[in-house]
Amino acid sequence: MGESSVRVFRPLPAGPRARVWFFVLLAVLGLPLLWLMLVLLRAPKITYRIADGTLTIASTLGSSHQEKTLTIARIAEARPEWLRGGALRFGTEKPGFCVGFFAYPRIGEVWQVSDCSDEGVVLVASTEATPVAVTPSDRQAFMKALWASSPVTFAPPGRRSPTWWVTLFSVIAVMLVVVFGLVAVFFVAPARLRYAVGEGVLEVTTLLSRRRIPLAGVRARPHRPLLGARLSGFAIPGHVVGSWLLDTMATTVLASVRDEGVLLEGEGRFMVSPHEPEAFMAALASQGATVTAKAEMQRRR
Repeated sequence: MGESSVRVFRPLPAGPRARVWFFVLLAVLGLPLLWLMLVLLRAPKITYRIADGTLTIASTLGSSHQEKTLTIARIAEARPEWLRGGALRFGTEKPGFCVGFFAYPRIGEVWQVSDCSDEGVVLVASTEATPVAVTPSDRQAFMKALWASSPVTFAPPGRRSPTWWVTLFSVIAVMLVVVFGLVAVFFVAPARLRYAVGEGVLEVTTLLSRRRIPLAGVRARPHRPLLGARLSGFAIPGHVVGSWLLDTMATTVLASVRDEGVLLEGEGRFMVSPHEPEAFMAALASQGATVTAKAEMQRRR
C-alpha cells in the first residue's frame, strides 16, 4: 500500500480503564510472585553453639524460631553422614532451609536442622527418640569441638543449592513474563491498532496481524449494535479483536470498543471504531465504498 495514497486513522481511545486494569492485574499477579521472591532471598539463620557442656541447635526463618539443647554428656555418637534422598515427614523444607523430621533410605528418620546440603553429622543422644542431623560447615572441626566441649559456634556452609537457583530464576522469569505480557496487552496492543485506507482497501493492523478488506461493494455506516456473545477472539480495554454476535449476526470486530463505531457490510460483516468517523467514512467513499451518513443508534442491552 503506497504511503502517498493512504490515510491512517487511530481508533477511539479506551480511556483510563486500560491503566486501571493494568495496575489491578499487576497487583493481583505480581505481588504473590514478589512475595515468593522475597521469601527466597530472605536468608535463614541456623547455628550450632557449643558452650557449657551443651550443644544448642537454633534455626530462624522470618518470625519462626526453633531451638533444641542437647547435653553433650548424653550424646553417645557423632558421625559424619551423607544426607541424600531424604523425604520430609513433618516440618519445613525450602531451598536452603530443611528443619523438621526427615527420613533417609540409609539412616532412617532423623530430626534435622540444616541448609539442605548433603554433608552432615548425625548425633545419637539418649535423651532423643530419633537421631539429630546437622550440617556444620566443617564436620571434622565440629565433632572435635563437640567432644572437647570447646565453646564455639558453627553454621552451615551457606551455599545455595541448585534447586534454590532454579526456583529463583523461575520466579524472576515468570515475573518478567507477567510484566511484559501486561504491558503488551494493555499498552502495546491498543497502540498498534490502526486503520489505513487507500488503494481500494481498508487495512486494519492489530497486535498480532493485519487484515485487508476490499472496499468495492462495501456499505459503511455509523452504528451502535445490539451486543451479543463472543464467538472467538479476545477483548481488552482498547483492543477488541475477534468474532461477536452483534445485531444477532456474526460480526468480525477490529476495534477499540465494540458498542459503537462504523459497520462495514459486504463480503463479511466488520465493526471498526475510528476516532474520526466522518473523515474515515469520507476516505472509505473515496476508495469505492458506499457510505450512509445517518447513524443507526438502536443499541439495546
